[in-house]
Amino acid sequence: MQSRSRILILILLAILISVMLVLGVTTYGLFRKTLPASESALRYPYEQLSFREKRLYTALCDGIRAHRDKIKLPGMYDEEDYKRVYLLVAEQEPEFFYLDSVFESAEVMSEVNLFYTMDQEEAEQKLAELRFTAQGIADKAKRKTHPIDRLLVIHDEIAERCEYQEGNFTHEAYGCLIEGKAKCEGYAKAFLYIARLAGLNVMNVTGKDSTGENHVWNIAEANGNYYQIDVTWDDDAQYRGHYTHTCFAMTDDDFADHIADVRAYQPPACTDTENDYYHRERFWLNGGSAMLDTIRTWPYDCGVIEFRMSSEAAMQEAKSLIEKGGSVRQEITNACGAMSYQALADDNRNVIVILPS
Repeated sequence: MQSRSRILILILLAILISVMLVLGVTTYGLFRKTLPASESALRYPYEQLSFREKRLYTALCDGIRAHRDKIKLPGMYDEEDYKRVYLLVAEQEPEFFYLDSVFESAEVMSEVNLFYTMDQEEAEQKLAELRFTAQGIADKAKRKTHPIDRLLVIHDEIAERCEYQEGNFTHEAYGCLIEGKAKCEGYAKAFLYIARLAGLNVMNVTGKDSTGENHVWNIAEANGNYYQIDVTWDDDAQYRGHYTHTCFAMTDDDFADHIADVRAYQPPACTDTENDYYHRERFWLNGGSAMLDTIRTWPYDCGVIEFRMSSEAAMQEAKSLIEKGGSVRQEITNACGAMSYQALADDNRNVIVILPS
């Protein structure tokens, strides 16, 4: 009898667990109190939260992923705490592109309604499209050994595929990767989404540029160091359909024209100076003669020539030589077959981009 009773209890327990899963109890925090280590390791902003905030973040993720209209929260949260964590989820979880910008708010919250821009069937169909495309890029990136090289693959693939313009999903990874149209937030979310699939710790950073315009970009971790990355600015219309690396793997000092909003979380310091594109590709130059040698021996098809000068003085020397033309013009002609060109100077990062006409 005791054996039968134990078997019966186990059966009933299994049925109870199954019913709870069907009812979506995981969204109530009974099973996933916080994200597992494998997920949290790729989410720097999440790691900055308190245990109580992490429980809320996890509950929201589980509820949104299951397309729940209403979820119980793992406790009582005031309006400011809920809003901060909710917006962090919306910004740092790019697969939730179907989440509405409208969200519920009250002075004290223990249960919330969630709102979506499409039904669950359409969301799952679009998510499958997004995941398939992003996984292809992630797989290509994972063929590289160094994480910086993986990040570079993702940067270039996004810049190649997307244009900065309005679309149906302007602020989402889906718009960037599937429709090929996005604004800065869409670029950043696409970069974040692919990087996570490639096993890289990347975050979105919201803030403003030096003109006061709202802006979104990325910070990525590689071998314990953090780097500023802005694919949007590297795919700017001024490059006439080409892309550059002026904002790839830069330091905080290089990104003085990017002002982060630290109310959601405090981004990590980016201080390593040896892994930007120009150092790694040996396009980090000390003066005018080095610039001429670089142009003369440019190793790529000549859509864009780009290099970074080592100091403000070297930058001014290079700009002066370009403005005068002469030997610089001849070397560009020899390298690219172009009799005319446009030279763009990024003085914030001491980068010169040459676009042959």
